[in-house]
Amino acid sequence: MSIGISLGGYLSDRRRPEVLAFAIELYDAGILTDKDLPGFPSDSGERFFYLVEKIVRREGIGDVLANGTYWAAKEIGKGAEAYAHNNIKKHEQLPLKLSMLNPVYFLMYATGEKINITQIEGQFPQAPFATMEEREDFVKDWIQVPDEKFKQYLLDWEFRGEHSNPYYPTVQMSCEIVDWQETMHYIDDALGMCAGLSSFPLKPPYHIHNYPKFISSGAGIAMDEDKLTQAAKRYRTLVRAVNIRRGMRRKDEKPPENHWKKRFPELEKELLDTYYKFKGWNDDGIPTKESLNELGLDYVADDFLQRGILTEDGGAPSEGASAE
Repeated sequence: MSIGISLGGYLSDRRRPEVLAFAIELYDAGILTDKDLPGFPSDSGERFFYLVEKIVRREGIGDVLANGTYWAAKEIGKGAEAYAHNNIKKHEQLPLKLSMLNPVYFLMYATGEKINITQIEGQFPQAPFATMEEREDFVKDWIQVPDEKFKQYLLDWEFRGEHSNPYYPTVQMSCEIVDWQETMHYIDDALGMCAGLSSFPLKPPYHIHNYPKFISSGAGIAMDEDKLTQAAKRYRTLVRAVNIRRGMRRKDEKPPENHWKKRFPELEKELLDTYYKFKGWNDDGIPTKESLNELGLDYVADDFLQRGILTEDGGAPSEGASAE
């Protein structure tokens, strides 16, 4: 029974297939050997169960692999770092290797506070519909959008031409789309709601327009859309502040170089610059004193000032400031 429970918890973490593939790549490259993986099967299916057993029991090399590919690679050494694929902020992502940069997904991958992109995406379609008829049919009952402008964003989105990736959705549109998707995920987390009923699928039963009514009725808390949106912004900013306090900065917010075949450095910089400003953060991705105070997070601003993460005049933070 204990193995079943451990295995269930292990497999529920979406990063784990990455760890299994990482171990096999290291074995094939000769970085891990039969000494590290005694009796390692040749069959791919058997290899899966072998590695899962080692990891959930934290036996031998499994104890190292259980820490994730980034930290395992650093401990294993011998060139293992080159095989730690898909890491963003030292955390594994789904192995999506696409051709053209998608501006919305760039922002979600780069700036997602919850680190794994699947904890942010969901409300907006991942790709444009092929025909205008399909788009019009989709938006006609799309009641979940927080603003009607999102319908037009989708109507104008095309596979090719000036209204296609990477320059469409535009930088501003991308910021708004990502912010909406994040907002719904943070609301779900605060309420203990399964994302499968709200933030993750398209056209879910629970959304920004009816959530306030459920909260007011169920919890007796006077709630409306503006208050709920502001609350979600506060949650998100608090999580951001924790990561900033522990040293996260703009330099950490970048997808792997090979994540898209075609990259656009100037556009990526503009996306980050604009999104940071949209969120009330400075150029290094740190929430400003003003934005923290507006959210009632004065104590966070005071802590950042004391640690030198922020300065009174809004200047650059002290080098290396953030130590706890």
